[in-house]
Amino acid sequence: MGRIKSSGTISINDIRNEFGASGSPDLAEYRRGGVNATRVHSYGSGHNTNVGTSQVSLSQFYNAHRGWHLTCGVLGAGTSFEWRGYSNGQTLTAFGSINPTNYRGATIRGMYRAQATFKGSTTRSMVIILSGYRARNWFNRYVDPNGTYYTGAAAWSPNSTSTTWSWTVPNFGSYANGAVLSPETPQ
Repeated sequence: MGRIKSSGTISINDIRNEFGASGSPDLAEYRRGGVNATRVHSYGSGHNTNVGTSQVSLSQFYNAHRGWHLTCGVLGAGTSFEWRGYSNGQTLTAFGSINPTNYRGATIRGMYRAQATFKGSTTRSMVIILSGYRARNWFNRYVDPNGTYYTGAAAWSPNSTSTTWSWTVPNFGSYANGAVLSPETPQ
């Protein structure tokens, strides 16, 4: 799940490969914010804004990509720990929802912000957990309305069942329902 190319000829199959498909090819299926809004988002940060909301043409899809539509969930453990975002229950108790639920064949186990307070000191993290052992550069950056984070700067923790990337963040950040998280082109 990278981006559609930035120049040259784009075909309906390029768009279907990026955003998914149902039935026979129909470009109208890929209007931004239309019936399949879970496919073509604007992400709140300027992505895919060239893709029309009523009329759609192939040329509007240069550099377009599919990210994630997250409906925020909150999991609190007393006053010391709180998580906001999505977990499928394999890492933390399930909360929130996300579409799609995989990235390049890896199940997304969690995309969330965590806040922990211990002895008056608070730390905040952005965490992404994917199933299986994944290279540090499985994707190269993570973008959400709170900021952009590069995998080269992440704490990276792989094992045979899952891989975690985490970043220390300056504020907890809030995800209103419908916030979108969008890992980008893999290196």
